[in-house]
Amino acid sequence: MANSNGESRPRDPAREGALALEEKLAQVAEFEAQVRPGVMAAILRTAGKSPAFAWSYRRIGPVIDTWLGRSFGGWVNKNVYGMPALLLVTTGKKSGLPRTSPLLYVRDGRDFLVVGTNFGQAHHPAWTGNLAARSVAEVMVGPVTLAVEARQLDEAEFRAMWPRFVDVYPGYEGYVQRSGRTPRMFRLAPRP
Repeated sequence: MANSNGESRPRDPAREGALALEEKLAQVAEFEAQVRPGVMAAILRTAGKSPAFAWSYRRIGPVIDTWLGRSFGGWVNKNVYGMPALLLVTTGKKSGLPRTSPLLYVRDGRDFLVVGTNFGQAHHPAWTGNLAARSVAEVMVGPVTLAVEARQLDEAEFRAMWPRFVDVYPGYEGYVQRSGRTPRMFRLAPRP
């Protein structure tokens, strides 16, 4: 690489990584701008309040949504569901194998926030335990894959962000009421 004087200058991997990250975040923002809530989003927002929906979705939804996300690069979410969704890839706490979870998210600046309601079940979802054990993960938002560093939010941060999740998906309130527990919420900070 040469500078303006034509002299060779050493590569700066940190700078190159930061530039690549900025490019990816710009692609995510472009993708997010195209997501439009439609009829399906309205149906999901209404149906999600029902225990029957939570019961059936937790059995088939994660498999279908993971396949759709990987196969179509977010097209289905953008054009059919119309809700902010990502695929979170964690490392299994016990198995050490990659585990993929489709999740709704809320943006806070550059960061992605996710919450583990587990459809109102009494126990936390496995992906939250995976993140607690190993904070390095990966997210796929539309066609973009980002490395992230996870941090669990404290109680005050949780209370501040919770209303934003309920705005995205009102079914979360019912999940928390049914489970009787406070779900774990994580901030996923993109990293080069």
